[in-house]
Amino acid sequence: MAFQGARKYRDLGRNGYLRISSHGMIASNRTAALVGLNGTIDWACLPNFDSPPVFDSILDKNKGGYFSIKPHDTENLEVIQSYKELTNVLITEFIRDGKIILRLTDFIPTSDYSTISFPEIHRMVETTSEDVEVDIAFKATINYGKHTPVIEQRKNGFIFRYRDTKVGIVSEIPLSRDGDRVIGSQKIPRRTSRWLVALYGISHLDVISDYKSYQRMEDTIDYWQKWSNSTTYRGLYNNDVNRSALTLKGLFFEPTGLMVAAPTTSLPECIGSERNWDYRFAWIRDTAYVIEALSLIGYKREATKFLYDMMDKIEHDGRIHTIYPINSSSSLEEMELDYEGYMGSRPVRVGNKASDQLQIDQMGSIVNAICALSDAGGVINSYLWNFVGETLDHLSKLWKSPDSSIWEFRTEPRHYVYSKVVSWSAFNNAIAMGKYQGFSGPYRKWRAIADEIKEDIIANGFSEEQNSFVQYYGSSETDASLLRMPLLGFLPADDPRIVGTVAKIERDLRVTDHLFRRYREDDGLKGEDNAFLLLSFWYVNVLIQMDRIDEAKVVFESILDRGNHLGLFSEEIDFQTGDQLGNFPQAITHLGVINVALHLNEAFKARASFSRKRQIVK
Repeated sequence: MAFQGARKYRDLGRNGYLRISSHGMIASNRTAALVGLNGTIDWACLPNFDSPPVFDSILDKNKGGYFSIKPHDTENLEVIQSYKELTNVLITEFIRDGKIILRLTDFIPTSDYSTISFPEIHRMVETTSEDVEVDIAFKATINYGKHTPVIEQRKNGFIFRYRDTKVGIVSEIPLSRDGDRVIGSQKIPRRTSRWLVALYGISHLDVISDYKSYQRMEDTIDYWQKWSNSTTYRGLYNNDVNRSALTLKGLFFEPTGLMVAAPTTSLPECIGSERNWDYRFAWIRDTAYVIEALSLIGYKREATKFLYDMMDKIEHDGRIHTIYPINSSSSLEEMELDYEGYMGSRPVRVGNKASDQLQIDQMGSIVNAICALSDAGGVINSYLWNFVGETLDHLSKLWKSPDSSIWEFRTEPRHYVYSKVVSWSAFNNAIAMGKYQGFSGPYRKWRAIADEIKEDIIANGFSEEQNSFVQYYGSSETDASLLRMPLLGFLPADDPRIVGTVAKIERDLRVTDHLFRRYREDDGLKGEDNAFLLLSFWYVNVLIQMDRIDEAKVVFESILDRGNHLGLFSEEIDFQTGDQLGNFPQAITHLGVINVALHLNEAFKARASFSRKRQIVK
């Protein structure tokens, strides 16, 4: 019997590392972990997304921690992964001679109550058709490997401890110490199951039945399925939309309501380069994308809560930052770890220096996020409207300044066209929203500023010679972020200047198979920039606006095919190998999946409706 999508076990990794795409994500409402096709958890931060990882061998195969479960005999083995329907509960199955011989079920307990924390990873091992000898290996790291834990054996398992930090394992399979790790091996009779639980912050290890793994699993399945079934979307690409929505939900830190951009740090955008960043934070510019995507598929409650929680952070800080920590104990200070990095990609960074940059589009983005919530029928109170006015007052002066752009360039600031377009959109959208909501405001003043920004962009950001808008004033290069100009309503998609800009982006930045690089400008970093997947989704939306719907469908489906075996996406794709690169799974990519799927669905519905009306007229 052949299993669709099965991978050969021997081909899963290179140089001691699994491919980034060879992972699934399990998640709760506080943290997430990556589970490889080989049965190894090589990334997990406990108890929270922003905590130091307890398993991190994805960043250093020698120093890093891991939790491995696999058949002892891996010869001629194949592996498949799937999610239990409409959940983030992951199933990994090992196959030999066309039969499933071993099944792993992995989950992090999840509850409706954000104040309940389960800093645990539960793993069920099941044999099916035959007896299987199973190998276990468990190694925990403390504070990014800076401290060597004491390994203490207890009656029911082992604890890795350094001062007050403790990571434990309880297992129905006998374990023993082996140097800096714990191992175990047991032949498990067919049609039998065993449980193993990794725990954080415990001093005493109970018998494994006390951790109520079956009950926790049923509760977690129920949690995810109830949430998934509350969506209002029933249309094209329904499965892709559901998986992306579940992935996004799994990236929310419920205690504060903020969403991490990804649950990982320093997975490289280019193998062997320094393009390695910590994404376990909330980006202000993602707010509008989150609100639009979640609202479109019926999760207005999550969208509203996310915006108001983000606003609380802004109010607390007294200013708009590019990036926010997900809770008050987090630090944005960037530092480098003594790890070799994924496939030798150094440095490995914790924290993010981009928080210090001036990125003008972030101000326009938060105003646009409020407008997006208004469009979705969300509650816009006077507090939010007051914030819009204060932000636009600040932006009325700041839009004329050079900045570091949406791409967070670490070179000298410039007058980036995209930053100014987003500034224009903030004024334009605020006027429409304020009037719709019935708020009073200085609308004439805002319209005058919006017109001034637009005139400035057209005068200084458009090149007659190139017949295109350019990356920054005085440049002859383009920038893929300019694909958003018609999407933001700056000019219609059929305007000759937009048509010329899109054509130049296609010529200069499209590399292969509808994959785009962001820019050609030197960004001050070593290593090649690869295909940024969100650009392809922006491109599809532009094609829809240009009424190139059939072409848009082809492009979108070609990008969906780039997802991994579970429909998960990282941030980038390697132009040469086609491998997924960057932090994984990436929120902004999954937001793009939802957004485009819904716009394509609406476009095809509109075309079908038009065709029916023509037939009636005839």
